[in-house]
This record gives sequence, C-alpha cells and structure tokens, in this order.
Amino acid sequence: MSLLGLSLAAGCGGEDTKTQPIVPSPEPVAVACDVHATTGSAKFTQRSEAWGLSTAKVVGNRLTSADINGDGYPDLLVHAIGSNNREVIGQGPRLVYVLMNEPGPNGGRTFVDRTTESGYAKAPDSDTEYRSAQSAVFADVDNDGDLDALSIVYTAPDKVGAPPTAADLDRTTLMLNDGTGHFTAATKSALSPLNAKPTTGATFVDVDRNGVVDVFLGFFFTTAASAQQLLTGNGDGTFTDISPGAGVTSAANRRAAYGVTSCDVNDDGNPELLVSAYARGPNVLYTTDTPGHYTDVGAAAKFAFDDNQTYSDNQMFACYCTLHPAQADCMGVATPLIQCPNPADSYWNPTSDINPPRLGGNTFTTVCSDMTGDGKLDVYHTEIAHWWAGQSSDKSELLRNVSEGTSIAFERPERAAVGLEWEHPTVDWNEGGIVSAAADVDNDGREDILVGASDYPDQYSLYFHQKTGGTFEEIGLAQGLHHACTSGMTVADFDRDGDLDIVVGSGTARDCSKIWSSNEVHFYENDANQYGHWLGIKLVGDGVSTNRAGIGARVTIDANGKKLVRELGGGYGHMGMQNDTVVFFGLGGCEILHSVEVTWPNGARTVERFENVVADRFIELRQGDSKVYDVEMKTE
Repeated sequence: MSLLGLSLAAGCGGEDTKTQPIVPSPEPVAVACDVHATTGSAKFTQRSEAWGLSTAKVVGNRLTSADINGDGYPDLLVHAIGSNNREVIGQGPRLVYVLMNEPGPNGGRTFVDRTTESGYAKAPDSDTEYRSAQSAVFADVDNDGDLDALSIVYTAPDKVGAPPTAADLDRTTLMLNDGTGHFTAATKSALSPLNAKPTTGATFVDVDRNGVVDVFLGFFFTTAASAQQLLTGNGDGTFTDISPGAGVTSAANRRAAYGVTSCDVNDDGNPELLVSAYARGPNVLYTTDTPGHYTDVGAAAKFAFDDNQTYSDNQMFACYCTLHPAQADCMGVATPLIQCPNPADSYWNPTSDINPPRLGGNTFTTVCSDMTGDGKLDVYHTEIAHWWAGQSSDKSELLRNVSEGTSIAFERPERAAVGLEWEHPTVDWNEGGIVSAAADVDNDGREDILVGASDYPDQYSLYFHQKTGGTFEEIGLAQGLHHACTSGMTVADFDRDGDLDIVVGSGTARDCSKIWSSNEVHFYENDANQYGHWLGIKLVGDGVSTNRAGIGARVTIDANGKKLVRELGGGYGHMGMQNDTVVFFGLGGCEILHSVEVTWPNGARTVERFENVVADRFIELRQGDSKVYDVEMKTE
C-alpha cells in the first residue's frame, strides 16, 4: 500500500492560503540486508498461568494449533492419551479441550475453554458425554473459508473386533466448521463409519491437485501390521476411499505406523506420503509413479532406515550368543551387559532380526521442512532408542534432501558432525523422541529443530539452534526451554507479536510419573521479536483450482538474494500434529523483502510473485489478487 503525505501551508489574517499538492511517498524498496543477522538470542518464559492453562488445570498430550474462529489468532486443541474413552461432562477426568485464544481480562491474550460451545466433542447419542477423540488436524475441506477438523479416534487393537460400549463405536470423524468455531459432524463421508481402527496419524494433502483436500491416514497394528488409507475429497465434506488402487495397501508396505506426513520432497508438484514406522521397521516413502498411484522408494532413497546394519552390540543378540557361541556371527561378541531372559535366546530371532526390516527405528514423528536452507525439503525422524539395542536401532536423525530432478535421495550426516547428538548421562541411556517441529524460533532465517522426549529418565524438550554453516547446538536449558518429559508439542505465534511460542504436554508414562502426576500443559512464551524481523503469511486459495487454506503451497522469499522456502502442511507426525496454518519466516536484519513467491498446489502449479514486501506484520496473500493485505486481528 502506498503512503500519502499531506502538507498544508496556512497564512495569517487576510493573506491567501495555499494547499500544497498531495505527494505520494515512495513505495518501499528492498535494500541490502542480512537475513541471518539478529541482535540477541531468543529466550523463553513459562507463562502457563497467564494463558489460563494452570488455572484451568489443562491436561493432555496431543496438541494442535489452528485459527478455528477466524479472528486471526491461533486457538489450541488438547487431547488426552487414550482409546475410545469418553469424558463425562462436568465430572472429569478431562480428555478433550477446545481452548479459544481470546483477549485477557488484564490485557494480553489467554485461553478460554469453549469445548461445549464449539460442538467439536459433541457425542451423537449423549448430552452428558463428549465423544471420544484423541487428536485433530485441520484444513478447509469444503472450501467455504474456514478450517474444518478431522477428529482422530484411536481404537485399541484389543477392541477392534467387537466394540462393547458406545464410546467404542466413536470413529474418526470430519467436523465441519460454520466459520465461527462451531463444528457439526459431517453426515455423509467415507470417514464415517470406518471400521474401528487404531488411528495414529492423519495429514490433509491434495494428492490430485484438483483444489479439494484429500486425507492420508496411518494405523498402528492390530493382530498384524496395518495398511494405510488414502481418501480423496469430493468438495462437499465427503470422501472416496481410493486406497486399493493407489498402491498403499500392499502387504509389503504394511506397518505399525505411529505417524504420517505429507510434503513434496522432489518439488515436482506431486506430494509424497511419508509413514513413520514403529518396531524398528522401515519407514515408507510413497511417491507418484503414475497418476493416482504410489510406490514405496523409502529404502532406495535412504529414508527407510540408516546404513548401519550392525547388530553385534544388541544385548538381546549377545544373550542369544551365550547359547549359540559357535554360530558364525556370534564369534567375538562381547558378554551381555544385561541379565538375559530365560531362555537366553528367547528375544532374538536369528532369521528376521538380522535383516533391515528389524534394523530400523522406532519412528514416532517425521517432520518435513527445508532445514538446510538450500530450497529442498529435508526431514527429521524422531525416534525412541535404547542403549541395549545398540547400533541395530536408528536414533533421531536429520536426513538431508539431495534429490536431483524427480529422483528422491537423502543423506544422513553423522549426528555429532552436525551438532544433533543427544546427551547420554548414563551407560543405560534411553532416547525418548516422540514429537518434533522445525521452526525458526529465534528469527535468524534458519530453521531450528525442536524435539519432545519423554517416558524415560533424563528426558526433556530439546532445542537444537541452527548456527552458521548448517550445524546445530542444543541450548534448551540456557534459553528457558527445558521441559521434563515433553510428550506433546505445538508451535505458533499465539500472541501475534512476531515470534513463535511453544505449548507442550507433559508425559506421565514410566519414569515420568515421578516428575508429573498429570499430563500438565504448559506455555512457553518467546521474546525473539526484539532481536530480528519476521513475516507471517496467511494463504488463501481460490477454492476452485486450489484448496482455500492453501495446504501444500510452497512459499519462497528473497531477502537480498538469500532465498528461504517453506511448505504449508496439513498435519504431520505422531497422532496428527499441526502448528497453525500461517507460514512464518524469521528475517533477521531484513525489514523489506525483495519478493515473496507463492507456488499454489494446483494442477498448473500457478506461481504468483509479490515484490518489496514490508516485514514485521501478518499478511494475507490471495490467489489471483496482486495486492498484499494485512491480516485483520479481531479483538472482540
């Protein structure tokens, strides 16, 4: 927008007065700047009480942030760990919260519990219970200008066959938004009724680029590993199951999935579908081979598991070797460091446990982002690993995207070499990686990596700050982000002040029960806005060729020749994580960007460019409109 200057010259007494002409001030023009230059380091302050979380005693582990009432501020959904368990309204324990981000009584912002009013948790057959729900992801499914919710239900494997209660009949359900943050269950959908399934992840993605979002679902095992499910959206809130013909149900690709993610890894316009697998099984990377059909290239792309297939230091193998010392691969194996089971070889299968399908990781979350700053989307696998499994179990790791053309390839730099090693305070260490996020939390133009670790001793949230040269340093304790037993996480600029805040859930499983008596939710407020410039971008597709929420759009900014890339995701990782739907950039010393370029996720891959964009604000970019709009922040 142009700024107008008006200068008036006024005379005295009877002298003539003359009005000077209106002279437009010059349009802002980008100048030389350093997008990585900041004047300080981001620090976090725990502000749970101010945000209403401590006062309301909010508890839960599965966290999602999204602006569900359209006021410009991200709201917070909190779900408890469970399986088809309903909450009795007013009696507790609390299992689900819809927390609206509203003006606080003394200024600032706070969360207000609007669960009942929202209709999100309304049970179809009861006014005294909330329906079962274990997590949620958001997109504009019907292209009407608001965010709809996919409410995810995890049915325990032992209840899949014969659900005995009303709660066990609750299913993963699409909840349609009326624009005010009030939801109604879709009456007709391929999602409802689904057979009862242990759903562990969901991601909205427009796989056919027709302007309507689709959904990809992952499941934990029942009696055996599970196939994934791909449903295409029909544009009216209904879906069609295309899984069998899409190549995602083959026996070879069935997994005990703990999460799913979608992103366009090779930047060809066709998003990849990523499956995070448990039980040291190989992760799956589906890429399009023919229109509407996917093939798994995970192993070839070095996405499925790392190159280290050594198992000689696995303590279960060492125990096995005490009974089979003459076996060739037992030669030279050290004496076990654990008390072996009885019999000693009962936890090692000499046929299956020596092959790659059992030499991968326990992957909970795969996050997709350009973490190396080269314009390609990298991934970070978040894993649980134990000392006793040795090198046979993959650890949490960055995978650099080294793809050329449409061929997908990753490389795995050594963790210590890039500063992503975890501290092991004891010999019998554990790494309890469950959730993660890639985000520029210090506004220096580089993506940092945040990890939530839980369940075992000495597990905290990890803040891997990215330094010059693409290496990282874990600085969580020093910067005030060192939360014990972090089992849930969502990242967003909740107060819209120009930096990313972090909300975490506290784990109570295993050793974490010694620290937390309940799954307390805590708010960590960021102060990075005073050290570097920033820009938040809300994308609005045309609702015809592109989905209205812009899910899958790629945004590239040019700051004095340095290009930064982000892709807007539709949910990812363990149990369906989501971090607002505003694309956020830290800009360091850059006040005006040379350009912002949006590649819309439609069949034509329409590209629109906006030049000389002023920073330090939230803007709205609408497909087909050359103007840059300021996002309206509603305070009432």
